[in-house]
Amino acid sequence: MTQAIRKPYDRTPSDPHAFRRLVDEVKANHNISDVVALYTKLHKRGAAEMVGLCPLHNERSPSFEVNDNKGTWHCWGGCGGGDMFAFLMKREGMTFAEAYRAIAGSTLPLVTEEDRAKRKAESDAILAARVQLAREIWDQAEGAEGTPAQVYALSRGITEPLPNTVRFATIPRWRDAETGEVGRSYPAMVCALQDVAGELVGVQCVFLADGGKRKYSAVKADGTKAKAKLSYGNVMGSAFRASGSDRTAPPPEHVTLCEGPEDGLTLAQALPGSAVYVACGTALMPRLCLPETVERITLAGDNNPAGQEAVAKCVVEFELRGLEVLQMFPVEGFKDWNDELRGIRA
Repeated sequence: MTQAIRKPYDRTPSDPHAFRRLVDEVKANHNISDVVALYTKLHKRGAAEMVGLCPLHNERSPSFEVNDNKGTWHCWGGCGGGDMFAFLMKREGMTFAEAYRAIAGSTLPLVTEEDRAKRKAESDAILAARVQLAREIWDQAEGAEGTPAQVYALSRGITEPLPNTVRFATIPRWRDAETGEVGRSYPAMVCALQDVAGELVGVQCVFLADGGKRKYSAVKADGTKAKAKLSYGNVMGSAFRASGSDRTAPPPEHVTLCEGPEDGLTLAQALPGSAVYVACGTALMPRLCLPETVERITLAGDNNPAGQEAVAKCVVEFELRGLEVLQMFPVEGFKDWNDELRGIRA
């Protein structure tokens, strides 16, 4: 199984734009599940997802998810996530170019035009329903001032007024799309996720407890911790604009990118007037869609292996787009930007 894909030795195009087009073509022509299935057995779960034992670490309960519609994988056991190339880079120790050449030169099944059209129709329908739900959550939310959302922000050292991209709502923590059944409602700080045009296409909710003094926490029946943050809508390519959204302002030429709303609000407070964008997870940072006006991006990473790896991937991606890429990290000893703000050392 692990011998199915080896490091290739042929050369790749030197033109970064041509290489980018070839990369996109390979991703469109192959299912990520076919790549992952060479290393672990996958079982279908839901309309678009598959799950199996993680091939990157030893485990007894499946925590590894694959989505062919999105072309992504994610390990909830801490191995991270990404696309088919990121998987081979992590599993086989390949470079990005080696992973591309390995899949491009493989005998993996090709996705037909019929398969591609069917997948797009299914994906579009699922995404439309998710975006609609996100907009309903946002519409029912209220301004953050004077709510547990503001209490939570203050507890994290965010003393500046929260931007108009943050609201407060009391919403269910889970929903069954097929039956319409919903779980118990909890208070949450709701962060707007906007596409490149500024349209709201999703929300990231930070669920709260004790009137906003801390994040929601609970242990599930299987012993794992329940997530304090849940995202709804289209998270791929979209971002939480921690510095706020003003459609009358000119599009930015420089963007600071990080992961996590707390870090985003921290940086927006520290860098007044800057455009601070937040991705919903380190694996999504390289997938961010930026306005055409952006010429320079500063990657504000975490001081841990996952944060450093995310920044390294972003450097490759954004340089391929022709952007000037800068990097910055918290002061040594602090895991992330909000911990540095509060003086909490790792």
